[in-house]
Amino acid sequence: MSLLPTEALARRALSSRLLRAAVDLARWCGPVTPVDVDGMPDPHDVRAAIERFGLWPSGLGRDRERREAWAEGITCVSQAEEFTVAWRTAQHLGMIECETGQARPAPELERWLGSPGRVLRWWTLAFHSCVEQSLRGIAKLEPHTTLARLYESPNGAHVPLRLVTQEILPAREAHYLPARCPAWNTVLLTQALWQLSDTGAISLGWHGPRSEDAHTPRAAPTWVELTDLGRFGIRQIILAEERPAPLTEEFIRLDADEFLDALADFSFDGQLVALTAWLDARTPEQALREIVTVSSGPGLALRRWNATMALGTISSRVEPQLYALLRSGDPTLASLASVVLLASRMLSEHERARLTAEFGHWTAIDMFAAATCLGETGLKSFLVSEAAEGIDRVLLDDVARLWRLEHPDTRSVLRMLGQHHPDPSIAARARAASAHAPARVEGA
Repeated sequence: MSLLPTEALARRALSSRLLRAAVDLARWCGPVTPVDVDGMPDPHDVRAAIERFGLWPSGLGRDRERREAWAEGITCVSQAEEFTVAWRTAQHLGMIECETGQARPAPELERWLGSPGRVLRWWTLAFHSCVEQSLRGIAKLEPHTTLARLYESPNGAHVPLRLVTQEILPAREAHYLPARCPAWNTVLLTQALWQLSDTGAISLGWHGPRSEDAHTPRAAPTWVELTDLGRFGIRQIILAEERPAPLTEEFIRLDADEFLDALADFSFDGQLVALTAWLDARTPEQALREIVTVSSGPGLALRRWNATMALGTISSRVEPQLYALLRSGDPTLASLASVVLLASRMLSEHERARLTAEFGHWTAIDMFAAATCLGETGLKSFLVSEAAEGIDRVLLDDVARLWRLEHPDTRSVLRMLGQHHPDPSIAARARAASAHAPARVEGA
């Protein structure tokens, strides 16, 4: 996740379909072009501009006869959507001035075109407008939900549209939804992405050969790629909403606590990219020291869960240090080390059984507490996932063990399980375990 220099981004902005058409129309309307009270040219002039700049509807393909027939049928400029969008964009950006029934290029147009900063401001305004019209207007999605997922993808990654649909559309709801979404949602998202691709922010493509059909030039793609220009534009939106939008070079400078906490807002793919960048900037021993320092104590279950992901990628290189943590007097860190070791597949069956027996209930509480930090939706999603399968037995088959060395989140986790576990019998057992909790020691 990185950005190109301003000059390179400006060149790509000017080559995008939307901004290129806006500039072409701004130049075309000179020295003056008659316009109506709404600032729109006469249909005859519109047909000439469409023919000159290729502003045909996508559904017409390359069939010249169909194009000519469609153009002859234009009686109102609003029928020519491609032209109207580009013309309105040029007006909105100040490339075209409309006064006393005449449109003309802005006097400073050519000088402005030589300024990378001005060009990027133009493109950003056009991109923001298109985001609202396409994602919010067509797909009925909060733009940040979609854009953040694409922003996390590595440079050049082809993200399958199927995954985008599965990850984005459920997130628009306040309650838990299964991963499968109605087909019409995918259609709406595809329509929105096609419109967004005109800004040059994304590319859409197909795996394998694509059959050419002149009547369906915008058939459903199979993947979406965020371009360098799109990464720049999305970053501006995310930062304007006062949300974090770190780049690779910023990731590596984050302290361990900031870094681990930020991982919670990323998708799985985004987490892998961030982890790679952060860990590559440190030796395994340094990374372990930094992570351990900020992962000890109550209220940090989600941070520790993210820490297990980070340490899992370097576990074979810090194995002795992980075993040393098992013998530390801090049960939160010992449990963290046990999770990393159990996931590493470096242990014998005897060692696995011993660690599970000794730290299993702490690990289970930490996992449930981490899911609870993501809110009710996060907890419900975790409870029906494979990762949660069997953990309830680790907790509830030996309730007395929960209180011999009490995890700081045990009581809240049992309360949440009693309220939200989809299995009524397990929910009842959690409530019963919570009811038998010993009285808290004053000052503890």
